[in-house]
Amino acid sequence: MGFRLKVFFVTRKGRVFLYEVRVRILFLGTPKFACPSLVSLNEREEIVGVITQPDRPSGRGRKSRAPAVKRLAQEKGIPLCQPEDVNRSFFINQMRRLKPDLVVVAAFGQILGPDFLLIPRLLTINLHPSLLPRYRGPAPIPWAIINGERETGVTIQKVEKGVDRGGIILQKKVPIDPLETAADLERRLSSVGAELLGEAIELIKRGQLQYKSQQETEATYAPKVEKKDSLIDWSKPALTIHNLVRGLNPYPGASTFVRLRGKRTRIKIWRTELVKENSNLEKDALVSQITQICKPEGFLVKGGNASLLVKEVQLPNRNPISGYDFIKGYQIKKGFILGDS
Repeated sequence: MGFRLKVFFVTRKGRVFLYEVRVRILFLGTPKFACPSLVSLNEREEIVGVITQPDRPSGRGRKSRAPAVKRLAQEKGIPLCQPEDVNRSFFINQMRRLKPDLVVVAAFGQILGPDFLLIPRLLTINLHPSLLPRYRGPAPIPWAIINGERETGVTIQKVEKGVDRGGIILQKKVPIDPLETAADLERRLSSVGAELLGEAIELIKRGQLQYKSQQETEATYAPKVEKKDSLIDWSKPALTIHNLVRGLNPYPGASTFVRLRGKRTRIKIWRTELVKENSNLEKDALVSQITQICKPEGFLVKGGNASLLVKEVQLPNRNPISGYDFIKGYQIKKGFILGDS
């Protein structure tokens, strides 16, 4: 399937000139992940409008904060809309007046209904940060890390009925570094995805667009990460805990309960490191027990099969601190138990 977006001009002397036209794009995106794609498309094509989510309360003070895409669109002077529901008929009629050739979606946050998908002259395409059909859904990056995947990628697909089920246009594999967090991986995937979007649009211009069907037997789902998913089970293997910490950084953060000065407190653990098992230290240790204080890095905690070095923590309403500063500040000793409920 293809669409040729070329214009021919014939002079009075019969000479023919071929010009590539700039595609008119209606862009939908919300978080920082979508920004490299918007920057790239704005340089190469004609962005007729940007749709992003409404401002939401954020941070400790719950002050209203504009999405990253909104701030970028305002900086670039691109027309902007922030509807609560993109599928309302009056809003769809407004968008039709923009006459886009394409609708491009990158981490927008609302499901597009069938009437919305009829807005563009050509089609709607989506940038998804996984190798579809694996990890469909809203949180593919955290779950890929939590599940210990060594590889992920980005997919450009046609938007059809059903979440992330449309035909695949292009894909690119990306290795996952064993030390990187979800924030690190998101930055890399956003850059790779922006490049792949440009390639997909060039295919559309040349009339070379083809779709690869997704195999439903290979499909997996990556649901939104909930607070219940963040609680560390110290009986799990050290690698499993380490992956949870990486996958939930920067949101919502892996957590554990501790008793500090007689008060049950839930703290977040932001960075950990796998260490070689020390049988002498761990022989008589209990699961979730601190087995060693490691100045200046942090402290070792016994997991299900080995200890894990905790390097960065955060107490409620405080800034993150090193694991060692946490130990020093609360005068915690070897043998202290984490995970106290």
